[in-house]
Amino acid sequence: MEPSERLTWEDCPNCRRVAAVGWVDGRPVEVDCPGGCCLDAAQVEVFAVRRGRPAVDWSTRTWG
Repeated sequence: MEPSERLTWEDCPNCRRVAAVGWVDGRPVEVDCPGGCCLDAAQVEVFAVRRGRPAVDWSTRTWG
């Protein structure tokens, strides 16, 4: 696998923790969830569907 071109922070669909998502050519290609979740292809594809929304601004993220 080639290295990611871009990295975004997204909510994991399983545990809702912040996961790192690596992108190549506008497609999500890898996910690193701190909870150890293993996502299937359909779950990873959801990140591409949500791509139109603003990127998460790490400095303003609130933790609850």
